[in-house]
Amino acid sequence: MPTTSKEKITRRQAVQVTGKALAGAAGLNALSSLTSGAGLPKFGAAPHLGGAAGGANSSQKLRIATCQFPVGGIPAENANYIRDFMHAAAGQGAHLLHTSEGSLSGYAGSDFATFEKYNWDALRKEVADLRTLAANLKMWLVLGSAHFLDENAKPTNCLYLIDLQGEIVDRYDKSFCTEGDQKYYSAGNRLVTHEIQGVKVGLAICYDICWPQLYIAYRKMGVTVMIHSMYNAGDKGKNCLDTLNNREVPTRCADNRLWAVANNSSKPYSHWGSFIARPDATIAKELEINKPGMLVHDFPDSLAPDGWYHNHWPMEMAENTIMTWGTPSDHPRQRDGQSEP
Repeated sequence: MPTTSKEKITRRQAVQVTGKALAGAAGLNALSSLTSGAGLPKFGAAPHLGGAAGGANSSQKLRIATCQFPVGGIPAENANYIRDFMHAAAGQGAHLLHTSEGSLSGYAGSDFATFEKYNWDALRKEVADLRTLAANLKMWLVLGSAHFLDENAKPTNCLYLIDLQGEIVDRYDKSFCTEGDQKYYSAGNRLVTHEIQGVKVGLAICYDICWPQLYIAYRKMGVTVMIHSMYNAGDKGKNCLDTLNNREVPTRCADNRLWAVANNSSKPYSHWGSFIARPDATIAKELEINKPGMLVHDFPDSLAPDGWYHNHWPMEMAENTIMTWGTPSDHPRQRDGQSEP
């Protein structure tokens, strides 16, 4: 059903822009990505203290906008929110818009019961339209969705990294899947980084935060900023998730001297609002729960005025550390980070 003018106005009024950054917009410089299993860290190497690179006085900045909205099971409705936030982010000079886990496809087991009769063609249409808009706005897009493999394989829970030309540069598939996820999704088995505007970012999804080795691995790959999409929403009320991620994300950042952009769906009840975490374990900015909104922040960043680094020799991983939880598919479309949706 087409969106009415009244619905469009209401949705745009909900796009609350907070935390406006100071630096002006600039051109983007996208460098090659490191995405294969061969890119995982060598355990004996000295730690890369990612947060120390560049510094707050660097003349080159990456402006990231991260958004939250009540994700649902209809891609066209989710896409309307994403388009509005893309325009709002462009208006704030953002180089990249970051969306939450399953933000376009919806989240299986929560927004819909099963992928059995899922309309993949409808999803592909919306991905194509958002890629066109990214190219028109000259904006990067980290798009939470699901990636089809074939009729006999579970899809992946993914983040598409879409560049200024609207191309899929790479795709991150959620590596650590909860027991609930594993009913619907194939697990990922490779990390994804990319350098944008002189800042190396790493991609992660939700339950990944509960496994310290993932942030360690990204630190050792030279990442400065983690772009972490989550879905802790659509519940009846409070539980441990109201506490977990607001503490766990800053802790991972402090352990590894990284920054993180963590976002969530705002579908009530949402357990926490999207936020920016620093490597001194503080939170720079945060949105309210249960309300659509957007944060804008520049990187490289400084610590809090009264903050400092806590970890001067970040931990290594054991030789037998696992990097996936669940069963990855050996399908060629999963191995190919640039495969079409």
